[in-house]
Amino acid sequence: MKPFAIFLIVLVLVAVIGVGWLYLNARMDIRFESCIANDGYTQSEVFNKVKASLKNNTFIGTRFTGEELDAAEQYQFLTYTIHINNHSFLKAEVIEIRITPMQGDILQIGEETPHDLLSGRQTDLSATILTDRNMHSVREATVTWYFWGIPFTEKMTLGR
Repeated sequence: MKPFAIFLIVLVLVAVIGVGWLYLNARMDIRFESCIANDGYTQSEVFNKVKASLKNNTFIGTRFTGEELDAAEQYQFLTYTIHINNHSFLKAEVIEIRITPMQGDILQIGEETPHDLLSGRQTDLSATILTDRNMHSVREATVTWYFWGIPFTEKMTLGR
């Protein structure tokens, strides 16, 4: 019975060390790729869809202000793209980009499907905000993801 107990203790220690090693090596490289600005009137179809969904309370995303939208010419869409490289042995789940709003930002358009990234893979993700036409494109963002249900975040500056 004593050798079996020693075997179980060694087995538990190996498992704890293995999980610790996976956790400490759970690393993602995230870098800013681009920011594309589109005037509201050139994207009038998207603008009208967003405006209608706000009116019908079916908007998916984050509203930064409760004001009603005016004419499309007064706004612009800023689409930020980041590149993510999963260097861990774990699948990154529910990857999300949250833009920190500035004065003049109206909303961030949400996504209906969560983004996951398998081990050793890379991808580009985008986030789009609607803002005042005269606003600059530099924003702070928080990228969040999960490894085995444990949340990880990275703050970064977008638009430089």
